[in-house]
Formats: sequence, structure tokens, C-alpha cells
Amino acid sequence: MNQAPGHPLRAETGVAALGLAVAAFSLFAVGDAASKLVVAESNAGMALWGRSVAFAVVMLTLVRPRHWRSLLLDVPVRLVLLRSLFPFLGGVCIIISMAYVPLAQLTTVLFVAPLISMALGRTVLGETVNRWGWFAVALGLLGVVTITRPFDGRFSWVLLLPALGGIFTAIAQVLTRVVAQQAPPRSLVVYTMLVALLLSTLALPFVWQAPTSRQWLFLAMSGLCQAVGQACMIAAYLRAGASRIAPYSYAQLLTATLIGFAVFDEVPDVFSVFGAGLIVAGGLVSLKLAGRGPAAAVSPRRGGRRR
Repeated sequence: MNQAPGHPLRAETGVAALGLAVAAFSLFAVGDAASKLVVAESNAGMALWGRSVAFAVVMLTLVRPRHWRSLLLDVPVRLVLLRSLFPFLGGVCIIISMAYVPLAQLTTVLFVAPLISMALGRTVLGETVNRWGWFAVALGLLGVVTITRPFDGRFSWVLLLPALGGIFTAIAQVLTRVVAQQAPPRSLVVYTMLVALLLSTLALPFVWQAPTSRQWLFLAMSGLCQAVGQACMIAAYLRAGASRIAPYSYAQLLTATLIGFAVFDEVPDVFSVFGAGLIVAGGLVSLKLAGRGPAAAVSPRRGGRRR
């Protein structure tokens, strides 16, 4: 239950919100690990399709039939479809990179997405970003450069795939802000699921490999973790504001690091650790300082609503 503005969050509500947030971000990391196992044993196309199918099954179970018409039609369909395309493109980049990039490193680079989203919000929506916001963006991008090391002789272009996935995710976040006043969150989730299921199924004839029972288990785990994680995230935001939830997103990075070490024998090198530190620092600067001062209220240039 949301608290009235200006009143402190009740302790039990705050604990529940933060617990749900940690659970959500941890589940996202577990789902990514399950997808990575499928990629290692099969291919990225099968991992993407299987996760989409599992997610669709969960959504079909949770959404009552009488609600589908309103969820699909009582929204600006073209804009919502455009917005739903970018999470799919981001997912494609992420899952392909799983074959080449350690899980923790991949997850770390994706954390640059909110910073890129802030920069795009200034460029595309005319939102106000103060000097701390731009400093946070610079820190995040420096972290990505540190991790990928484009000037190193061992650099591989495949390391840019997670960064490209982060850019697509950032575009989706900006479009979400555009469409948020016209479509409920459940409609966005449903459209995202349908677009991913349709496009991944179209590619199926070119990537199909009959999954083993072990791979079906991983595919189901991936989709279930994504779906339950989304549900936990929505429940967390209903109990606490975004600024209280955001710092706990780093539970995903911690979980990914632990899984990478325990399951994939991945040990981050010093550049990855330092780059991760820069990206985390950028996120914290953005959270704590980017909204202070005269630029605190994010206000579009032309007639937009204050956020």
C-alpha cells in the first residue's frame, strides 16, 4: 500500500518493499544464469524462444481472459508496440553475448542503461539533467570502457553486445516514460511478452534444436524467474518509491557474481571490478545528487507533466 506523500514509510511496509526488491533483482540474475546454461548447451535463439514461451505461459495463467481485450486495445497500440520492440532487441544482444561474456561482466555493463536513459531523457524528452546527472553518465560510460577495454589488444567486438543491449534497454525506458500516462503497466508487460514470443518464434525454423529435459528445465526456470521477478518488482514499487528501491538493484550484480563464480567458474579481473565500481558509483551519484537543486523536478520543455 502506498504511503501518503510527506509521511514516513511504515517500518513493516518498508521491509516488505525492500525484501521484494532484493528478491526481484536476484531472480533476474538466476533467470539470466539459466538462459546462459541453455546458450552453452544449445544456442541463443533457443534460449530466447524458450524464455519467451515460459514467460507467456505464466502471463496466460495470471491474466484473466476478460481482461485481455482492454489490456491490448485500450492503449496507443503503435506506440506500445514500438516500445515493446526495444526490450526484445536488448534481450537478443544480452542472450547472444552470454556465449562469450562472463555473467557478472554482462550484468555490470547493463547497469549503464539507467544512466543512458537519463541522457536520452534530456535529448529526446527535454527533461532537465543537472551537472551531477551528466557526471553520473560520464562515470557509467567510463566504467563500460574500463570493462570492455576497446584499446586493448585482446579486445573483441562481442564485448560491445551487452553495451548495445543496455542502449536498447535505455530506449525502452524512455519510451516507457512517454507511454506511461496512456497505458497501464500490465499492458506494457503483456505487449512485451507477445512481441518477444512472436519474433523469437519467427526465427525458430533457423535455430531449432530439440531441447533435452535438462534444457527444458532451464528454459522454464528462466521464464519463471523473469515473470516472478517482474511481479515482485511491481509489488515493491506499490509499497515504496523508486528512489528507495533503486539502490537494491545491485543485488542483481552480487547474485550474478556469485552464480558466475559457483556455476561457471568465472572470476572477475581487476578491470571488471574497477569498471563495475565506476558504474555503481555513477548509479549512486545519479540517485543521490542528480535530482538536487533547481533541476530537481524533471520537466519536459513543452507542456509535459512533472514526474
